[in-house]
Amino acid sequence: MNNDLFDNGFKHNVWRDFEQLFQQFNYKMSQIQSSSNFGTKGRRYFDNQTNNYIIQLKVNGLNKENLDISTNNGRIFIKGRVKKIQNTAHSSSTSSGSFSQSFTLPYDVDTDNINASFNNNILTVSIPKLKQPKLQIRKITIQ
Repeated sequence: MNNDLFDNGFKHNVWRDFEQLFQQFNYKMSQIQSSSNFGTKGRRYFDNQTNNYIIQLKVNGLNKENLDISTNNGRIFIKGRVKKIQNTAHSSSTSSGSFSQSFTLPYDVDTDNINASFNNNILTVSIPKLKQPKLQIRKITIQ
């Protein structure tokens, strides 16, 4: 009879509690994975009307404060990072995620006047094309 109490009572309750905790853990992990999945889909094109090169990225799970855009050495770098902390009565979880994309800039861009906007999870980077491209060839005078 003592074995029945253990097998049907204590053992059953322990496994049921474990199963509930495991299901909660699975649920939280799926939330974290879906919320940190940025799913960056992008497109690049030249807009003839504005004379700008355009980079558009659809970025889920981020806001503009989590984005960083910079240029260096003829390239543009777009980075995103998010960290989420969730606290409940019984647990605490932290998740983070990031992405990074870079693009080579055409030779005829005005890197001093690049603009970016962020609306409805879409980052749009507008890179003006120079009317007169910078000369890549420079004549050196022999002294």
